[in-house]
Amino acid sequence: MKNRIAIVTGGTGALGREITLRLAEEGIKVYVPAQSLDEFNSVFDNSHKDDSDGFILRKIYSFVCNATDENSVKEFVKNVFVQEKGCIDFLINTVGGISPVSEVSEIKTDDLERMINLNFKTAFYFSREVLKIMKAENYGRIISVGAMAGLEATPGRFSYSFSKAGVISLMDTISEENKEFNIRCNTIIPSVIDTPANREWGSAEEIKKWVKPGDIANIVCRLLSDEFSSVRSSIIKVYGSV
Repeated sequence: MKNRIAIVTGGTGALGREITLRLAEEGIKVYVPAQSLDEFNSVFDNSHKDDSDGFILRKIYSFVCNATDENSVKEFVKNVFVQEKGCIDFLINTVGGISPVSEVSEIKTDDLERMINLNFKTAFYFSREVLKIMKAENYGRIISVGAMAGLEATPGRFSYSFSKAGVISLMDTISEENKEFNIRCNTIIPSVIDTPANREWGSAEEIKKWVKPGDIANIVCRLLSDEFSSVRSSIIKVYGSV
């Protein structure tokens, strides 16, 4: 996979960061949309020590982008397109968030729209824009992070469930529409991910059962590899011991 070009949305978050670093280790050039370059620089140091006590350069770059803004996403993808002379091979969508527990009768419209914007529209905007490039190249891999709630009704979580179910449908539809262009889309469905934010409310026993970001990053790499070139429209459940 060396010299491939990837975009990792949410790349400065706990999961996205792990995926970005893992792809860079494989020799992939990664672009991360960030709210600011200061945010990006605070997360990533492009050099790190190797086993011989020297330093190697990670190929991780950024442009400023608001992932929930359609025009900002278009500009980001255009910048990568120009920088890489028309090539974008991989897209990994990890942007997301969860809403407070609320039964349908109590859901505020603003909260529903926020979940749709954050969880679904970010994946939609980026996928739509990179698809135009991937089709011209007759090659592409798109992986999105869904949620258990997107597969089944979860009381108190309709807004979140609805937005994540849309991501799953998006991946399956894109995959079916573009299979003749050698474009493959899949969705990873984790249970609770072991992140600093989740550790604030999880007990020690609960945390032991959660999925590690590194495990998801390894699965992403396998799905992007030629070994799994025939896998498409799949839902990969990564539930740990939950």
